[in-house]
Amino acid sequence: MQITTKYLLIILVLFSFVKLSKAQSENIPADNFVYSFLKKMQVQGVLENYSDIILSLSRKEITAKLDEIKSKENFLSDNEKYLLERYLLKFNQEKYQDILSNFPGSIIDDNPKYLYFYRDSLITFRINPYFELTSIYDTKIKSTGSFFNYGGRLSASYNEWLAFEVKGTNANVFGNRLAISNDKRVPQSFTFNHTGINFFDETEGYIKINKSIFDVEFGRERILWGTGYLNKTVLSDNPQMFDFLKIGIKYKKLSYDFIHGWLVQSAYYRAIDSFLTKEKQSKYIAISRLGYQPINNLSLGISQIIIYGNRPFEAAYLNPFLFWESAQRSLNDLDNSFLTLDSRFKPMDGLELNAGIMFDDLNFDKFSKSQWSNYSNGLIWQSGAYLTSPLMPSNINLKLEYQQIRPYMFSHPGYPDVLSYSNNGYLLGVSQQPNSAMLSLGLEYLITSRLNINFRYDYYLHGSNRYDSTGKLIENVGGNFNEATSFFVSTTANFLDGELETINNFKVDLNYEFLSGYYLSFMYNNNNINFKGENETEGYFLASIKLLFDY
Repeated sequence: MQITTKYLLIILVLFSFVKLSKAQSENIPADNFVYSFLKKMQVQGVLENYSDIILSLSRKEITAKLDEIKSKENFLSDNEKYLLERYLLKFNQEKYQDILSNFPGSIIDDNPKYLYFYRDSLITFRINPYFELTSIYDTKIKSTGSFFNYGGRLSASYNEWLAFEVKGTNANVFGNRLAISNDKRVPQSFTFNHTGINFFDETEGYIKINKSIFDVEFGRERILWGTGYLNKTVLSDNPQMFDFLKIGIKYKKLSYDFIHGWLVQSAYYRAIDSFLTKEKQSKYIAISRLGYQPINNLSLGISQIIIYGNRPFEAAYLNPFLFWESAQRSLNDLDNSFLTLDSRFKPMDGLELNAGIMFDDLNFDKFSKSQWSNYSNGLIWQSGAYLTSPLMPSNINLKLEYQQIRPYMFSHPGYPDVLSYSNNGYLLGVSQQPNSAMLSLGLEYLITSRLNINFRYDYYLHGSNRYDSTGKLIENVGGNFNEATSFFVSTTANFLDGELETINNFKVDLNYEFLSGYYLSFMYNNNNINFKGENETEGYFLASIKLLFDY
């Protein structure tokens, strides 16, 4: 039995005897389908003042939004009405089944389920298992791999202002290891890749205080941050989760969000006497965003971001109320700073537009035409549109997005890892390399209240750095965030310079909740890559069944 499982079982046993929950302060994971539903309702004009720029949200917030939609359900299609009723059951918890008190009938009951559940006027307490069986067929290597992922989640909240959660999972892998690596969790697993064991695991958890307009959280969970509908530029699900301290303040039309995160950079070996020791230097990120909503259909935001490391964390970057660019200069200018501007505007029901830009080392004296190709003009800009009813047929959402990433973005001169915009070798926001452009299209169709299908197409252009036959870098055109500029290479590059790489990616994703908490998923992903005049096609089929209960 793995250590993670042992700890999880101990926690479950201990808390099974505690009579603790009616509070609803715990967070709902950022990948929950309910966020897609809430966003559609907001663009459709049914829901007001909803923002998914920073996720996750609390159960309490989501319940309030669902109740608001319920008051306007006459504007919903039949499928949306049925879906709303199912979400109300899950998040308002009007009906639930405690498996331990009604076994085995509750296993196949179509109501929200809990392994153990308790609530009273002050406390809500839940214990739930997690099971996932996934099989992946890789079309390039013509082989299949599978894994069985199991674990559990314990969550509790007190008096609607205090909440905590702990989750742990272990996955046993069978079959081809390369095929399994199409699941993005696997390539980032230290256990799977560095020990050779057919196993990977994850853990997350937090403690959170929510009082009046303030929200404070310390823990580890997935955070999504950005205005993009298809690609999040600040924080996405591309890298592994990291530990953080998070503070949020919301008052009327103003919001302020702050996060200080503890990131991971690559470990290395150092010789001490006749022994090799494994070591890792520190790495951190700090982000703050001031948001303003002057009118209901317009939101504006400005953010500052700092990446730093190789020393203890700085008090200046734990202070949410400083201008960090000025602070980092007072700390001898050792760090990598970014500035973002973002906006969303809904001109009419059924249509929302977004635009955002992220600067790396803003230098106005380099903005002239003759200086524009300088490495200091690293930036990413993004714009997009979200269309739904009444401009689109009922139950259909259409998302369009374009992003352009300038050369040398996300890296920092002289520092290949510690100051790059990454966590353990993976970009924190978009997954695309710098010196690239991508046009994305997403289509979602709610076939029934239980069945939805998603189509996505990406057209991607990338100016790759040039390498010789041994893999040695011979020309740096800013096409790899791990290869920053230096005194020995050019500090200029025109957009899409280098070896042009073209990728056409198509993905279809089918999700079916056949009973409350039981999900069946099918996915097909296809990549067509053209590089140096040669075409290559790769892809995979994925089938998965998950037991998530109240999520």
